[in-house]
Amino acid sequence: MNYFFDQHFHVMAIEHPNLLTFLATLDTGIPDLITSGALSPNYILTSKNRKGSVMLNRITNTLTTFEQPIGQTLALMEDDLKGLFPSHEDDAQRPLEPYIRDGAMHMRSHSYDKLAMCPQLMDFSSNEIRKENLYYPTTKEIKILTYVEDSLAGFDWYRENRPDGKFEFFPFIGINPPVHSIDFIEMLLESFVTKEHKISDQSKKTKQKFFGIKFYPPLGYNPWPSDEDELKKVTLIYDFCTKYDVPIMTHCDDQGFRGIPPKEAWKYTSPASYKPVLAHYPTLRIDFAHYGWQYNQLQKNPLTMLTAAASKVPDSPWFYELVELMQLYPNVYADVSFSGSNADFYQQLNNYIASLEENKAQTVLERTLFGTDFSVNLLKVESYTSYYRIFEQSPFSDDQIHLFVQTNPMRYMGLVQ
Repeated sequence: MNYFFDQHFHVMAIEHPNLLTFLATLDTGIPDLITSGALSPNYILTSKNRKGSVMLNRITNTLTTFEQPIGQTLALMEDDLKGLFPSHEDDAQRPLEPYIRDGAMHMRSHSYDKLAMCPQLMDFSSNEIRKENLYYPTTKEIKILTYVEDSLAGFDWYRENRPDGKFEFFPFIGINPPVHSIDFIEMLLESFVTKEHKISDQSKKTKQKFFGIKFYPPLGYNPWPSDEDELKKVTLIYDFCTKYDVPIMTHCDDQGFRGIPPKEAWKYTSPASYKPVLAHYPTLRIDFAHYGWQYNQLQKNPLTMLTAAASKVPDSPWFYELVELMQLYPNVYADVSFSGSNADFYQQLNNYIASLEENKAQTVLERTLFGTDFSVNLLKVESYTSYYRIFEQSPFSDDQIHLFVQTNPMRYMGLVQ
């Protein structure tokens, strides 16, 4: 099958996130919000989004995707790529022709039979929250099972209602080890995660529906905890992924939904936190989402920022930690989700690759994956189509684009050798 991959996006309903966990991390109010960098002008509050009507429209547009069943959101995404929705922003990025047309998906000079869609389920489960200033204590919640059930129902709805649809699904199941017992984690792996990844295996009928594991450190996941019991939980997952060649995706920018304070979240999210993991499991397939982008100026060296600005290359320390891991380990990847909302990101990435020696440049090119971070990316772009258009206009060649959307993800997913 000739696939085009969206390696990273989210579909969920309003009941799937855990807003209580997020609010519980904001004890210090505005100072904590400022420290986190959420108000950085490069994150959500861009010069355009600071206009009240634009920001309101973006938030409303994003929430629209939470107010309907998952299957309908998937159909909406496909219809968007078919060009069925008109733009309402004068300067929105729009393709000359719809991406899905004439029975195929088109990107630059290449066409594709199907879109391989990789929805990332986040594990919003939480432990009991007890605070002196809360009138009603909150209870422990296991939210991932309902999210799994609703997602699988959404995929089935899409297949039934779109028998000729262009989407095929390769979902990742979220696991937040600190919240669960080791027995529960083992149940998730054995019940839901496929052990057959090669293209030749896809015709086999199995109960397992999920092709990978999604980690989200800002919810409290430490990749290599010092506590012995917690370490047993994560090594159980790493052992499973190594044995069955299961890919992992981990959140890797300094923003997003949090369940712990920002500085603790940054410590766990940094690519450097995976060094002991990769030292013990050097063949793990790991995609560091968002290419290690950092929006918080407090985490950056001012001298490095000036040098990067002069050379028009990335100024995020995590970006460089990540590409160093690519050079050291054979299955470390990065995706462009959300970061690609800004056209400058692609230019900086391209400039950096051009500055490398040929063999190192090729490694980075062969480990880069296309992803969108829909529907979170709607806070920065008008539509799913707009995100594709920014990517289409990037400085990469047609063959490099093809690497990002097909060749690299097929290898990362373990679908081919």
